[in-house]
Amino acid sequence: MLASGMDRAQQNDVFGVFLTVRSRLAGLIYSRVRDYSTTADLVQDTFLRLWERKSALRNVSDLAGYFLITGRNIASDHARRSRLAPVIADIAQLEHIADPYPSAEQFVVGQQELARLQRVIDTMPARARQVFVLSRIEGLTYVEIGNRLGISPKTVFSHMVVALERLQAGMQIS
Repeated sequence: MLASGMDRAQQNDVFGVFLTVRSRLAGLIYSRVRDYSTTADLVQDTFLRLWERKSALRNVSDLAGYFLITGRNIASDHARRSRLAPVIADIAQLEHIADPYPSAEQFVVGQQELARLQRVIDTMPARARQVFVLSRIEGLTYVEIGNRLGISPKTVFSHMVVALERLQAGMQIS
């Protein structure tokens, strides 16, 4: 699907601003999470969150500041979830004690969603699919994926953007 001239300009603005603030954004996030791998993931999440909303950012006068504030908020949310994770895990375990098996309907719906997800993944370009699986299924970092595939982490990131755009588009279609 080709983007219009306005959409392409907005895409270039978002990506260009991201490239200029990426180091500051990573430093800001790292100061909150104190983990390089988590920082890399949250920087990516920040970019993707704004990339998915790029049309709504047309009227933002300070896009760089918007990136930094969004990244700070994502890092704060992550830190808060990390503190709550043990409590939530305990609560979730109580649910499993009551009924450890999904209902027949939940099982069928889950299988259908899984099959739908697999179809979307199968339609991704080969390299984007490979990067997606290594990142989201095997849990490798972009640096590890780059080393394994012989490409730069920046190229890994680009392939991941393609994969996630395809995934989002494919999963929205009913």
